[in-house]
Formats: sequence, C-alpha cells, structure tokens
Amino acid sequence: MHRVISVLHHPIPPLRLGRLAEEDGLGWHFRSARALAKYGNYETIAVRPGIDRENAVKVIDNVTVVLTPSINLSPSRRIWKWSRVSTALAEFVRGAVKRDFLPYIHEYRALNSELVIRRVVDYPMILQHHGSYPPSGFNLRNPLGLTKEFSKRRRDNYLRKVRGVFFVLNKREKHYLEETLNVDAKAIVRTMAVDFNELKPLSKEERISVRKSIGISEDAIALITYVGVFGEEFGGIKGTQYLFRILRELRLRFGDKVAMIVTGVGEPYATALRRIGAITYRLLPHRDYVKLVAATDVYFLPATSGYSYGGIGVAIMEALAMGIPVVSPTLRDFPEQDRVKDLGIMTRYIDDEEALREFIGALMYVIENRGRYKPWAIRELARNYYSWESFVNEFNNAVKNL
Repeated sequence: MHRVISVLHHPIPPLRLGRLAEEDGLGWHFRSARALAKYGNYETIAVRPGIDRENAVKVIDNVTVVLTPSINLSPSRRIWKWSRVSTALAEFVRGAVKRDFLPYIHEYRALNSELVIRRVVDYPMILQHHGSYPPSGFNLRNPLGLTKEFSKRRRDNYLRKVRGVFFVLNKREKHYLEETLNVDAKAIVRTMAVDFNELKPLSKEERISVRKSIGISEDAIALITYVGVFGEEFGGIKGTQYLFRILRELRLRFGDKVAMIVTGVGEPYATALRRIGAITYRLLPHRDYVKLVAATDVYFLPATSGYSYGGIGVAIMEALAMGIPVVSPTLRDFPEQDRVKDLGIMTRYIDDEEALREFIGALMYVIENRGRYKPWAIRELARNYYSWESFVNEFNNAVKNL
C-alpha cells in the first residue's frame, strides 16, 4: 500500500463550532487525501496548521487528519495573505516522509509550503499548483510589494531543487516551470477534482422544487455565477463589476424572465445587485449552493485576465458535472479545445468594453440555444478530466514515474 501525506499551508476556520473543518469536507489537502484513500487504496494523512499550541489528530473518512501548532506573524495580513507560520508542520511532514510517506504539497509558493519543501527536498514529492502567479517585475515605489517579490523569487528559485512532479492548473505555469525556471521535476497540467457521484443533474420535479424555494418560476431563464475571492468583498478578477451591465442587457433582450443568481458577493455590492433584481448570497452551505446550480440554465463567469492562472475553476467543474452549459474565458483550460462547443462558449477575458460586449453576446446565444446542450453529454465529457477517479489515475501514474 502506498502512503501519502497531503499538506496544506494554512488554517481553515470550521463551519461548525467544536468540529474540524475537514468534518464538513473542507480543504483540498483533505479532499484529495480522501479520494486517494477511496479510489486508490492509499494510506493517507492530511495535515495543516491549526491555531492551538498542540497537535490535534482525528480520523475522518479513513484519513488521519492532523493540525499542527502555529504562530501568527502578521495579524493585519499586510505582508502575507496567509499569516500563520508553523515550523511544527514542516517537522511533522519530515517525520512522516522518513516513514515512507510521499509528500503531496498544496500551493508550493506559500511560506509554510517552502518550510516543508526545504525539510524534505532530498526526497521525491508531488507539488500542487492552486493558481498562484510567478514573480513579476519589481516596483521600487512599493516597498511592501518589493519585499513580497524578493520572497517569491527566492522561493521559486528553490523549486529548481525539487525532484518529482508538479501538478499545475494551466499551460502558462507549466511553460514557466519548464522554460523559465528550468526545473528538473516534470510539470503536468492537472487540476483538483469534484465528486461526480454526488453532483448530478436534477430531475424535473427536483428542479421545480428548488426554483420555487427561491421564488423563481419553472419557465424563468435562470443564470448563476460564483464570484467569491478569499479575503475580498469584491471579486474583481471574477468580474463582479460587470454583473450590473450584464443583467441590464439581458433584461432588455429577455425581459423579466431572466433570473440572475450571484453567490460569493459581499456588501455593499450584494445590496446594489438586489436593487436591480438579482438574487444574491454571501455564503451558502455547499449542498445548498450546488442545488441552486443544478436548477439553473446557464453558469457564467465574466473573469478578467487577473484570473488567468486560476485554471478552469472549481465552480465551473461542478456546473459541468451537473450538466449545466458554461460561458467563461476559463474554458480555454479545458483539455479538448475542439469539444468546448459541447460545453458552452469560451470567450476572451473581460478586460475592455469590446470583450464585455462579446461576452454578453455569447451569454445570449447560449440562453437562446440552451436546448441544444445535453446535460448528460456535458457531464460525461467533463468526467474524463475533473472526476476524483481521473485525478487518482493521474496521481498513480505520477507515483510510478517518481
């Protein structure tokens, strides 16, 4: 039996008091470890920093979940978005690696991830990209930004020493690792995954019931988007600023039959959107969110180029798993580009007025032709790349080649 220790670099607030976040399925370290245990028969540990002074250990869904002590170096988060540092995390991982656990480290540009990589750099490992950008140019007028860039360059240079595999979200990161950094490890485009066994198209009766619960008629044209960005009230890179214009244009074409559902949006934007007729939610339990998606006609994401390293996006994977057609620039990261037309429409990133007009036109086209998109065909095409089974198969291949 193979052994894997799946490592996350930051704490996760629990959804319910007195429980670990992992008990509600949170954290990519835990989700991936659970899939490896379930579909690959791996012995897995999922570890991350906690906020207490001692380790916490609990077995959840056949995964040993461990929280290590950490300290808060930057309470204001001005220096680091993730401010808790855990040297205990690095030591724990090193101890597990000495017991033949393979390190699988999520988001390799984070500070805690660097501490872990340095402790186990002499061992093979798999590193997972989660959308971080490579270093950019230095801005001498921004001392804080300059400090971050120096730190990021130092960290990226250290990646040259890694032996093993990088799983990255897009070809741009793959090119950067291979051609700019010239890493020895292999870079493979491989996203996280979603549970196709739980995410399925709704029956007609279920769809009607969900729509009624939020005041949408059976014959409404229902669209949904998730624009949440961690730590931000306004998801600019996901196009929150364009939602007002998009809804206005759709209402001009289709009238009051259009129902736009916006999730992941904070105040005061949520209130402003509600005033023009949108249905908004700041945060929903995941099971409620996916029911809403499954009851809609189209998923859309008016992302800017600031989101270009984020890959196709987990919310879009979930929509595809439920057979919902998608309009988004991020479909450019779907592996079979000649089949994108079966999933929806890929647009340009929305960085100017012309691109916004094109996006609205594409959205109108999918609305008017939504009958030609077959839910089960969308689902099966997406399953090839975004199911946990496909993830484990690719993970197995990576392990064989270490």
